[in-house]
Amino acid sequence: MKSIVIASARRNSGKTSLVIGLAKALGVPCGYVKPFGDRMLCRKKRLWDYDAALVSHVLGLPDSGETATIGFERAKLRLMYTAGELSSKVAEAARAAGAGRDALLVEGGSDLAHGVSVGLDALSVARALGARLVVVAAGSDDAVVDDVAFLKQHVGMAGVDFAGVIVNKVQDLDDFKASRLDEINRMGVRVLGVLPHVPELAQVSVRYVADALFARVVAGEQGLDARVKTVFVGAMSADAAMRYPAFQKAGKLIITSGDRSDIVLAALDGNTAAVVLAHNILPPPNIISRASERGIPLLLVPSDTFQTAKQVDDMEPLITREETDKVAILGDLVAKHVDVAAL
Repeated sequence: MKSIVIASARRNSGKTSLVIGLAKALGVPCGYVKPFGDRMLCRKKRLWDYDAALVSHVLGLPDSGETATIGFERAKLRLMYTAGELSSKVAEAARAAGAGRDALLVEGGSDLAHGVSVGLDALSVARALGARLVVVAAGSDDAVVDDVAFLKQHVGMAGVDFAGVIVNKVQDLDDFKASRLDEINRMGVRVLGVLPHVPELAQVSVRYVADALFARVVAGEQGLDARVKTVFVGAMSADAAMRYPAFQKAGKLIITSGDRSDIVLAALDGNTAAVVLAHNILPPPNIISRASERGIPLLLVPSDTFQTAKQVDDMEPLITREETDKVAILGDLVAKHVDVAAL
């Protein structure tokens, strides 16, 4: 059984997406573990990791992520296990997850340092399992080159089977390959693949926004699966808002106060994905009725417009288990742009 540890140079590099894409591109039964959780999710009165639950569901694993993660809190792990016991626990989880599978995919924490104090960082796990290590780098072109240079110059790879890096979310694929790829190759770091930025993967559903904001859906429930393509904060009159090009775009999420009936009505007359109503203020019944007729969700939240907009801006575009189209896109991306055979 082949074991591959997927790590990331920094947070939000698309590590979980790469795990899903790689599993699909390999085309063989894959096991999965994420020893140190970093996105806690409470489900069925148990603590799971969001990424682990998602990947386990996508791969059709029977426990749906419940046993994929050993723990979340460093202090609790130190109380429960000695360093040797924790290492044995990782090996035991890997054996169980890989049983009957052709490959085992091991997901590291949010970055290379995550979990190092308890020996659950990606490098320590790769050493303990004798697994190949792949590092995902993403961000601006300069940030990617800096991350790879730091990896080469300052990260000790002794005892690690380092396969190389995968560059993710590149805005201009041809330009990156022409201007940056040779520079990375000269560092002596193998580039296993360069994946382009795909806008659809960064778009979240209205349902995801509603869940993240703990919003109450007061109308338009049938439109919760629509994708949000752009965000517009309606803090002006409807006439002024309609002069903005962003207000005319399809799939927009409008954030405004519930007493701004003019903005809400204008949004309902356009190609709007949803309207977030701040301050817990409901619009008049006729507006709620129109939103229901048109299938445009109205999401009621207690925070003010600024705080709501900030929450949406800070939102991580995580894949959900319902988004099977994104899973297919990831499989195609990895198969096309990553040297899977090298792994």
